[in-house]
Amino acid sequence: MNTLVIRHIAVALDGSPHSIAALSAGAELARLFHADLVGIFVEDINLLRMAELPCSHENSAEPENIEQVQLERSLKRQAREAESTLQRIAGELMVEHSFRVCRGLVPAEVILAAHEADLLLLGRKGRSPSCRKGLGSTARKALAEGKRPLLFMRTGFTAKEWPLLVLYDGSKGAQQALGAALDLAQPGIMLNVLILGETPEEAQMMEHELSSSMMVPDTDLAYYHLPLHDEKTLAQYIRMADSGLHVLSDRMRLPTETVHNLINEIDSPVLLV
Repeated sequence: MNTLVIRHIAVALDGSPHSIAALSAGAELARLFHADLVGIFVEDINLLRMAELPCSHENSAEPENIEQVQLERSLKRQAREAESTLQRIAGELMVEHSFRVCRGLVPAEVILAAHEADLLLLGRKGRSPSCRKGLGSTARKALAEGKRPLLFMRTGFTAKEWPLLVLYDGSKGAQQALGAALDLAQPGIMLNVLILGETPEEAQMMEHELSSSMMVPDTDLAYYHLPLHDEKTLAQYIRMADSGLHVLSDRMRLPTETVHNLINEIDSPVLLV
């Protein structure tokens, strides 16, 4: 099985609860893989442009745009708070860490800043009030850009305790996903392998091959079978599954669009490899 090679981890920080959860998970994974951790904060240029609009000056007696000055100060304060949170969480785990501030369009700047990272962590949703169901704008862009590995994190989960659910259909991408899940499996943690086969016989054969080749000490393994091309049943099963982290690849026999739709719908942490 292919395994994760993680030396540099990047996490996007915006002060939202989901990004704090991503930071905590990133610190835990940095400790596990002996990797360094960089926090990325982006000063949103769209907010700054809005503050420069003529309507921002109309009620101001000052020649300088007061709203823009206040926004600049707010962004600097948010950056300091993000750095302080990074120092506290990474420091508690004695993880090597750094902090980077960029200015620009948030999704593009996060992806650019994380270019050297082996793993990018993002909150499933950010601070934007437009975020509703599904992934936020930065997470959607990272998914569309094809950067891998990606970990989409949300509140309510901790990297030390989560059970694992991996989608497996025998493809190279699925083998990479299973290898990543095995790398993350901690003693006493349940590893659920959801086998997707063209037929029940194929699924049974894949389970036999895996159970005879995988040696995972101190980890509970469970196998489940679902039809490969029944997207609706797959989505329903994953939503009902009591699993912390879902591990999958968009280079499986499943269509890439199906995988991305699942990631958008799953309201749980998802690792895409």
